[in-house]
Amino acid sequence: FYQKVKTNYKPIYDELVKENFEKKYFFSSHKNTFIDLMNSTFDKKKLLIAKGLDSIAELKDVEDFQMSVQHFLEIVKNTCDKNRNIYLIACGTSFHASKVAALYFNEIANLEIIPTLPGDFRGQYAKSLKNDDIVIGVSQSGETKDLIDIFNYIETTGLDIKLIVLVNNMNSTLGQEKSDVSIPISCGPEIAVPATKSFINQITLFYYLAIKVAEMKLNKLKAENSENTEEFEKKLAARFKSIDDIPQIIKETIETTKDAIEYIAGKIYLEPSMHILATKITGVAKEGALKIRETVLNHAEGGEASEFKHGPNTILGKNTVFGIKHVRAMIREFNRTVDELEEIATNKNISKDEIRQITVALSNYIFYRTFPFNLSKEGTKLFKELVKDYNFFEKGYRNYPLIYVTGPEEKDVNLTISQINTHKIRGGDTFVIAEENEKLLLNARTNPHDEGYYGWGYIQLPKTGDTLMTTFSATIALQLLALKMSVKKMEKLDKLGILDHGVHPDVPKNVSKSITVD
Repeated sequence: FYQKVKTNYKPIYDELVKENFEKKYFFSSHKNTFIDLMNSTFDKKKLLIAKGLDSIAELKDVEDFQMSVQHFLEIVKNTCDKNRNIYLIACGTSFHASKVAALYFNEIANLEIIPTLPGDFRGQYAKSLKNDDIVIGVSQSGETKDLIDIFNYIETTGLDIKLIVLVNNMNSTLGQEKSDVSIPISCGPEIAVPATKSFINQITLFYYLAIKVAEMKLNKLKAENSENTEEFEKKLAARFKSIDDIPQIIKETIETTKDAIEYIAGKIYLEPSMHILATKITGVAKEGALKIRETVLNHAEGGEASEFKHGPNTILGKNTVFGIKHVRAMIREFNRTVDELEEIATNKNISKDEIRQITVALSNYIFYRTFPFNLSKEGTKLFKELVKDYNFFEKGYRNYPLIYVTGPEEKDVNLTISQINTHKIRGGDTFVIAEENEKLLLNARTNPHDEGYYGWGYIQLPKTGDTLMTTFSATIALQLLALKMSVKKMEKLDKLGILDHGVHPDVPKNVSKSITVD
């Protein structure tokens, strides 16, 4: 074995003979098989063989990946030359990754990619397909029924359309049977049902592919002796370097945002509804909202920030979206009123039985506005005094939580500030996820009213000065926020004795890892 490794894989052999057991991790797609070779007892020879096999397999994985990427680039080049369309089709989390991908390809490679859901693709694009179009499918499982149906339909058209898939499970229907090119997401098994690391790997892969497409375009410009390629080349070199920064950005985000995430999670985990408003990075907001819906079971809607003022902002101010906090406040107000009733009634020598009847009448009046006719004259007078200026629901009205996500570009920050000031004056609490910006912080924390409650928070992301890098840090912050909210709500509902509530960060109710039905 060693001789063959020495002959065919000299760099790997040189590492093996060092017997460096500190490098204990296994990385290839076949790592579990090689780990099993060692059994449970430590054996130096078995460990070296397993490490050697894993290293060779990893090298093969890298070679296969690069071949797939090269094939992808050739297909994209042909489609660009023919001036045809590239569609990116996915569901759920993968669709949100596709929205982020469209941002990457536009910003880095000046290439339009159309992200769409399978159902929308059928209704909006299926009849418009032409030869040399590209359809890219994205799926963690590789078994997504909606996506397979689209690929099956395209095969029946007889058109020369290239089918590409990005999948985590390469041994799947999409990975093996339905595509011209399969590119692995390579995030390994994801045990929890909500997709988190697969989303990060998807957008990382898209980021890399966008850079490779830009590199292909640059090489074409150079071959044509085009002028003014220096700036393009400089920006592209910075993009290549930034790939290596992603792990550290993620690590720093996890380490530096803990306190702010804990604080904001405590503020909003019992809020029944919220909106996440993004400037430019809409896919990140949509994915963050999905994680909250999945794991906290609170309604959350993610979208482009400026769209909120076109209708959804009607939820600001008084509304009838009540959660546990709201109900608790209203019950406290009702109890206070009952205490007042008992005190006045006792002073007026009203019987306990009539006090009970007045209490029942009061509870009915809250929801039905019905007037009681079964009370005595004194009881009726007391009832009228209690309800004269009584508004049971007033204590239930609270500010509506709005989470803003933005990159560090000045225009995006200014747009976000404009949204904040537009909405908080109408009853919105402000929670910001962004890089350090004093102007943004000042506008977030300033109470729009002279008095009264106003909630705010600021999750400060690692400083990059780059909106595309913010997609990674903001995603991690939103995932951690959803996790904290889920754990807090799960513990709260358990404490209240609510059975089968379904709140769990790993296995929430009604969702599964692979959707194989219509």
